This record gives sequence, C-alpha cells and structure tokens, in this order.
Amino acid sequence: MHSNVDLTAIWTLAPELSLVVLAFIVLVLDFIGSLGERLAWWVALLGLAIPAGLTATLALQTFGPLPLPAKSFYHMLVVDDFSLFFKVLFLVIGFGVILLSRRYVEKYLRSTPGEFYALILFSLAGMSLMAAASELITLYIALELTSFPLYVLAGLMRRDDRSAEASLKYVLLGAMSSAILLYGMAFIYGTTGTTDLREIAAATSTIISKGNLLLLFGEVFVFAGFGFKVSAVPFHMWAPDIYEGS
Repeated sequence: MHSNVDLTAIWTLAPELSLVVLAFIVLVLDFIGSLGERLAWWVALLGLAIPAGLTATLALQTFGPLPLPAKSFYHMLVVDDFSLFFKVLFLVIGFGVILLSRRYVEKYLRSTPGEFYALILFSLAGMSLMAAASELITLYIALELTSFPLYVLAGLMRRDDRSAEASLKYVLLGAMSSAILLYGMAFIYGTTGTTDLREIAAATSTIISKGNLLLLFGEVFVFAGFGFKVSAVPFHMWAPDIYEGS
C-alpha cells in the first residue's frame, strides 16, 4: 500500500522530473562537440513535448473517472486545475524562449549552448513545482530552484564585465529578497502554527481580528520578498541594470 502511494506521489511530479532529466541530457550535449552543440537547441525544444504530454496525462487522470489524490507528499503539493494551467503556461513560455533564443546563443554563447538551454529547463522545473506548492516550505524551495538558474544565466557571457557585474548584483539582491521572504514566512508560521496555505488563509482573519498584528507584519515581508523576486513596483529598481548587463 505504501509503495503504491509513493509511486502515485512521484507520478504527480512527473512533468518536473522530466524537465530535470531533459536539462541534464541537454547539458551533456555540450561535451560531445560541435554536433552536440548543434543538437542542443533541437533536443531542448522538441524535448518539451515530454513534460507537456505528461502534464496532459496528469490532467486526464486528475479529472477522469479514477482521479489521482488532490494532494501528495504529505499535502505539500496539490494537483488541481490551477496548478495544471500554470504548468502548461510555463511550458508554452519556455518553448517560446528557447525557440527565439537560437540566434542569440549562436552569436554570444556559441561554445556553451547546452548550458544555456539546460538552465532554462531547470528554471522551468522550479516554476512548475511552484505552481503545485501548497505550503510555504515547498513554495520557497521551488522559488529558489527557479531563481538560481537565472542568476547563472545573467552572467553566462563570462568574458563580458557587464554580464559578470549583472550576475553578482542579481545574486546579492536575490539573497536579500530571499532573507526578507523567509523572515516573513517565519512570522506567519509563528502566528498560525502551520505552513499550509489554505490553513493560513483560514486563520488570517481570526488572528488579525484578535489584534495580533505579527501575522500582518509577516505578510508584508512576504509581499516585499516576492516583489523583489518578480521586480514589481516599487521593488523594481534593480531590473533595468541587471537586464541590460545580462
């Protein structure tokens, strides 16, 4: 019984796992030589059909006559129409980015195309996992898995000083925003006693009505942390400098 539950839980992660495997395959192509460098774009682009197919299969099973469990991994991940929609959306965006970046890679990153595409795929895996996260710890891990490859991408042109500077600034600002985010999450957990997003939402109005403003304080920090991560106003001042350098 436990084995079946574990296999079912792993199956709910099939799109993310396939993206990670695909990223490693594309990364290895850099070591093959010029043939591998030419194949990297095709493998990364066409390989997205695998996580797309797995996502479609997951959707059919989730809403079919024998649905999968709505939550898996001790309620850390959720499979619903919201998460499936964003998995598909991220795959479409990733397909567009890889499709349009071929000339850029040939011009600036000719020696390491596999590394460029692999980092995009790793970031896509983090985004997909973030869409399925149903509690704070998983959400934070998925967010960092999304962010780390982007730090490297910003400085991938190693011989360009502006690219190196952009990457360093991105890492420092990313670390600061992560610290702010974790600080806010700590306040939320301390006041609600849970990391589950639904339970936090249910407890928010009750706790604030009792005059406990620590939860509100934590939510402000979480909002600021996410604001830095997505460069939302007024936390966007870093974006132009880093994007120009990268």
